Amino acid sequence: MIISSSGACFVVNRHLKIEHWNDSMTHFMGMSQEESLRQPCYDIFQARSFTGLNFCQTPCPLLTASEDDLEEPLTLAVPTRFTGQQLVQVQFALWDDPLTIIHWIHPLNRDFTPVAPLTPRQHEIFTLLSQGKTRTDIGRILNIALSTVNTHIRRVCDMWDVPTERHALTYFLRLQSQGHTPSNRGHGSNTT
Repeated sequence: MIISSSGACFVVNRHLKIEHWNDSMTHFMGMSQEESLRQPCYDIFQARSFTGLNFCQTPCPLLTASEDDLEEPLTLAVPTRFTGQQLVQVQFALWDDPLTIIHWIHPLNRDFTPVAPLTPRQHEIFTLLSQGKTRTDIGRILNIALSTVNTHIRRVCDMWDVPTERHALTYFLRLQSQGHTPSNRGHGSNTT
């Protein structure tokens, strides 16, 4: 099944397993399609109500509640990998044959900017920058060309939409201090 959506969207099948996870969901949640597909939705999305109760659970509240009990959109808190809890509105559609649940996610924090994960190599470079190493030192330590170091730093600045290495490093350190590790480890990323 292909669902076209410019916003964050995922689809769950009758077994409550995720069968579609678009790029906007990857950026919002900080989880790749590979991590999410075929996993139970309640293990990945983990939304909670305002009262702190698990919304995403088995049996699915969308399937067990009466139509009168469900208001749409739902407002829920969702844990994301790099930005912590995010308040979202969830709109959904239920299809009966075969049973399919489509979820459209709308962050309520208008200032929310998804944190694209760093590749393992980019994470190494920014870790070394945070230790006061120069670009030349980093190239020597990692046994890569200075131009490769420069390219990785420029790509991170572009990805995070910051003007300089210093801004990117500040952002990297802030994420680290908040307990977020902005890396995309072990997902087929190019490490050179």
